[in-house]
Amino acid sequence: MQTLVFSPVKMALLIGWFFLCLWLAQRSQYSLLVPKDKKTIAALMSLLLGPIAFALFLFIDLIKKSSQSQSSIIELLKDFIANIYKKEESNDEFSINLFDSAGRNIKEIYSHGRSSRDLQVLDLTTEIIWKGLELNASDILIDPKDDSVSTVRLRIDGVLRIVDQLETDTCQAVVNSIKAVANMDIAERRRPQDGAFTAKTITGNVSFRVASAGVLNGEKLSIRVLNQSANRFRLDNIGISKKQAIIIEGAMKKPSGMILMCGPTGSGKTTTMYGMLNEIDFNRRNVITVEDPIEYVMPQASQIEVNPKANITFANSLRSILRQDPDVICVGEIRDEETAAIALRASQTGHLVLATIHSNSNAATIVRLIDLGVSPLLISTGLSMLISQRLVRKLCDNCKQQANLSQAQISSFKKKKINYLNIYEGVGCEKCHGTGYLGRIAICDMLGLDDNLRTLIANEKLDIGKLRQSGDEKGKSNLKKQGLRKVVSGITSLDELKRVLG
Repeated sequence: MQTLVFSPVKMALLIGWFFLCLWLAQRSQYSLLVPKDKKTIAALMSLLLGPIAFALFLFIDLIKKSSQSQSSIIELLKDFIANIYKKEESNDEFSINLFDSAGRNIKEIYSHGRSSRDLQVLDLTTEIIWKGLELNASDILIDPKDDSVSTVRLRIDGVLRIVDQLETDTCQAVVNSIKAVANMDIAERRRPQDGAFTAKTITGNVSFRVASAGVLNGEKLSIRVLNQSANRFRLDNIGISKKQAIIIEGAMKKPSGMILMCGPTGSGKTTTMYGMLNEIDFNRRNVITVEDPIEYVMPQASQIEVNPKANITFANSLRSILRQDPDVICVGEIRDEETAAIALRASQTGHLVLATIHSNSNAATIVRLIDLGVSPLLISTGLSMLISQRLVRKLCDNCKQQANLSQAQISSFKKKKINYLNIYEGVGCEKCHGTGYLGRIAICDMLGLDDNLRTLIANEKLDIGKLRQSGDEKGKSNLKKQGLRKVVSGITSLDELKRVLG
């Protein structure tokens, strides 16, 4: 009897090897081990060599990392294996699911055919969103670099960082999946669109706002991370000094007046405002907020989200709020004369008003209100305190080292009787992802309106041009003074202070 050339076991192994090679060739297009310009070669090698090809790419990657650092290949390989086990053990803990506003899962919306391509795109989309949450990013930006490559960037501690580069086709599929779960039109790639979606994790729900726009080489997507817990914000843990906190707490205890936060975009105005709200006894005071959008959820307060399409504007909302017996009114942002005037009048009629406005300094805020058309008399009687703020990155405690100062800097510090021995600089480590910084802290310049300043504003005796120039310089000087206190305390660095204040 003639024997078979292939036994059933050998045939099964051959078929298994064939499909494994096909799967690895497909996965090579998404693997971070494979360089962007080697994707085609990697696919061919995976078809021919299977797992051996991936072992080769892993070995090359370890050699590169070993040459860049002083670690041996064996140590890096151990770390790689440990990270795999760590990832497998933490899959349940860090699981994440994306849902639209109606509660539908992204897999129900996007992967109609349940093809392997769709599932890989959804895995990549989920990975990008999770990476943003894991690194505490405030924004996730996906935009085309050229006709063939798009970048994925995260804004971490106020600084953008490239975390991945995707081929155009893959990136467009990821963008479409996000637009689908955000209830946006996938077919429309030129006109700006807005949407929203929610991520459910084991630690709770996180909301996202999505904005798209057509750009030169394709479509740009901006994702803002929202709805983090506001209960953790306190004046003592966001950088406000004890002396400043006492002044703010005193103003918060007053039944009326307006405390106005000012600063450029991304300076932490809203966070500090929530820190102030957490000083309030919600059982004894009725707190209502008007925001666009609601960035942090505060269950104890009544929060209203602006929706221009439904004619829910800041001004209209403020009018309705005044009929709801509020004690404290929080205005997300003053953008026009009408909103500013209503808020200032509310502060005169027995309401404590907290608000934010975009301006560079306390003095510039007064000028901005006058430029908006608000009556100087209304400003002088309604405004009680101005707080100008910036955010500086904190040095990573794991890798910071004493700063290497020049002789000129040392002489300057000695002349000002400043202890320069506690001035540090960031080095960079795995914990801070090589940046040398981890987290941010606020520096503030506060201005309380006294009777003399109120009189000058009311009588319009302020020289606007002079106030704008001298006020900005004084504000910058005060912020620099507060920042230097953080530097000599070893909290931040001179380079970071210079980056923020110039």
